[in-house]
Amino acid sequence: MTDKAKLSILLIGVVFLGSVASAFARKDSESGRIRILYVGDFLRPSPYPLLEAEPLIALHPAWPVGETLTMPTGTVKKAFRQYIPRTYDLLAENDAIIIDNPDASIFEDKHLIWFRDAVTEAGSGLVMVGGNGAFGGRPNTPWGPTVVQEVLPVWCVTGGWLEFGRVQILKPEHDLLSSLPLDRRWEWMEYAGGNQVRMKDGAELLAQYKSLTGDWTNPFWASWDVGQGRCFAMTMDWSPMGGVIFMRWPYYGDFAVNLMLYLSKNPIPADLETLHYLRRLYQDFSSSRAYLFNVMDFAEKLGANMAPVGRIIGEAESKRGESVEQYIEQEFEAAAERLESSLEDMARASGKALDLKNQAMFWIYVIEWCAVTATFAVAGFVIWTLMVRRGLYREVERTRFER
Repeated sequence: MTDKAKLSILLIGVVFLGSVASAFARKDSESGRIRILYVGDFLRPSPYPLLEAEPLIALHPAWPVGETLTMPTGTVKKAFRQYIPRTYDLLAENDAIIIDNPDASIFEDKHLIWFRDAVTEAGSGLVMVGGNGAFGGRPNTPWGPTVVQEVLPVWCVTGGWLEFGRVQILKPEHDLLSSLPLDRRWEWMEYAGGNQVRMKDGAELLAQYKSLTGDWTNPFWASWDVGQGRCFAMTMDWSPMGGVIFMRWPYYGDFAVNLMLYLSKNPIPADLETLHYLRRLYQDFSSSRAYLFNVMDFAEKLGANMAPVGRIIGEAESKRGESVEQYIEQEFEAAAERLESSLEDMARASGKALDLKNQAMFWIYVIEWCAVTATFAVAGFVIWTLMVRRGLYREVERTRFER
């Protein structure tokens, strides 16, 4: 075999191995969960609590660093530095990164370079979600001049914004889009608007929105495999203001979770309705737990013994943990059965907590009633003694009115 032939085979092997490596799914090898860095306005209504409740995801927030209109820029930068991973290696451990509408000006140059390199070199996924602080920045600092532009599937148009368009799904067979019920017209599809952008060569346009008059179109969802990673652009916001209608979509949380699976190149389970049901149960569990802890904290301040409730919650937590393990192993029916039992325990714990709180409140009412009654009785006796019986008064012989 000639040296030229050997070199050709070697190059083919390198290309093949590179393509295989880029297709590897990213997730934590120990827990099996996808590690997500959420950079943006997660404290306002957003998919953050839905992602946090998802068993397949381990979520790390990097402070609410969205629009700086409601907070001084210096304060935002300081908070961001406290919560962003301190080194590139720590940041690149995340399997996907969410850039949810932050102003580009709050980042140091090194952070922007880390975002880019995490995608191209480490194979992380990255999604930029539209809003005033995303893409072209309206009126905030645009992302176009930053190095993050190099990995986005679209070109940012500085200050560009388009409203009142209808969404058209262009690639319904796509891995992400086929995992969602997009075969019908949802409300958000009729009122799209967001950042004006232009597609890059080589990127894939999955959906676009078109003006009501038909005189312009704009990318809505776009994807691009770049370097070792994968990037996604959503030009409409997914939180209040621009995305309030999108948030009403029953599958809003499913879209966010499935997008994380897609960005990290993990397979998306096909049984959407079972997953939709399970994810709602996990969210219900998180809400129930938060509510119970508030009730317990209040009741303990009244002197109630919440130990029996804590034991029930422990049983529920254990069952939820087993459900999570089954969910990660994609044993969805078994996970649902275990989680339903866990929610029954939480309902029992809630009833017990309310009973104990009411008992504590009852004795407080009794004590207050006794205190008020005793005070009233003593006061009545004193008044009766002084004003009615007048036993403490001596009889006078003469008054000043006597002549």
